[in-house]
Formats: sequence, C-alpha cells, structure tokens
Amino acid sequence: MDMAKVCHNYACLPVAVDRGERIYVWDVEGRKYFDFLCGYSACNQGHVHPKILKAMIDQAQKITLTSRAFHNTELGACADYMTELLGYDKLIPMNTGCEADETACKMARRWGYRVKGIPDNKANILFPTGNFWGRSITASGACDDPARYTDFGPFTDGFELFPYDDAEALRKMLAADPNICAVCIEPIQGEGGVIIPSDGYLKKVRELCTEFNVLLIADEI
Repeated sequence: MDMAKVCHNYACLPVAVDRGERIYVWDVEGRKYFDFLCGYSACNQGHVHPKILKAMIDQAQKITLTSRAFHNTELGACADYMTELLGYDKLIPMNTGCEADETACKMARRWGYRVKGIPDNKANILFPTGNFWGRSITASGACDDPARYTDFGPFTDGFELFPYDDAEALRKMLAADPNICAVCIEPIQGEGGVIIPSDGYLKKVRELCTEFNVLLIADEI
C-alpha cells in the first residue's frame, strides 16, 4: 500500500484500516481493533450502523444535495428536532468544526459592533491556552501550539489568549479591554488529552462574561 503521494499532515499509526462495523475496525491483515479514535470524534455513532446506512442510501437515491439558495423537505424538520432537543432558538448547519467556530466568531464580532458599540474593526475575541479549533489560518494564529502556527503567519488580528482554568486572569483581561466581544472556550479541552477545568470554573467564566457584557461561545464540537 503506497502512501508516498499523500501529504503527511498527521503522523499515522502503522495500521491500514480496511473496514469497520459499529465500534470495531479491521486492518488489511484481518486484525480487529476497538476504534477509540472515531475519526477524531467525527464518527462517534460507529461504523456502518444499519439505520444510518439505510437513511444515507434512501437519501442518495432521492437527491444528493440542495443549495441553501433553495428550500428542501428535510432541513426544516431537522432544525425543529435539533433546536427542541438542545433548547436553542436556531441553528445553522456547518461542514466542519473549524467552520462552525469561524462562523461563531463572525456572529460575535457583528454583535460587538451592532449591539455592544465596539468601534469598527476593533473587536477582540479571547481564546484559552491549549485550545484546538482547527487548522485554518485564523485558528492557527489563535493558539499556543508551535506545530500549528510556525511558518504560517501573518495571522488574523483580533484574537488573544488567556490562561485556561484561571478565572482571575480572565477577569483582568476583560477589565482591561472594552473591545472584547466574546470568550470562546472548550468546556473540556481535547487536543492534548482530556483536560477538565476546576469545579465552578465554567460558571465563573459565564458570570464574568455577563458582568463585562461579553458573549460566551462554548466550543463543544
């Protein structure tokens, strides 16, 4: 199996996966593994689930894709189900987690200009150290991981880092900059391991955002 022409953006494990079923995958030699990686959590539903597979086949036999320039028979029902399940007013479908976070940043900046009254092009968004929300230019510049930002600059302005799990440090940054429009934080950080904040930290972040009139973006991808 020749992978010489595939760019090495990840250091792959020496396993060549051939097929999967539910929580398992098999390599080309027939060895069976638990799939604990799950496509970096993009495949938490497992592999080849019969109900999901049937829905995919049924839809593919009907229509492949509709542009958002049109209505379709499925999106409205999906939005009703998801917003009722999660308790939110609206949703917007995204292709990737990085795109979702970029959209959240755009929404926060627009809110900052139109509602909070931040001067044009001065909005600032805070991200914690140790964050991971993608590999775009913006996401690369809004992190403290040299593997993701070295030799990729210049980066997008208007993003600063604060120490994760340090409410007092966050308070000082919010107090010092009236142009902060949002704090974007992973409730549990996952890139460098499962990093869980101290008890009460997220509640304190919520309180600080309310106190300083700043949006809180939960990066729960």
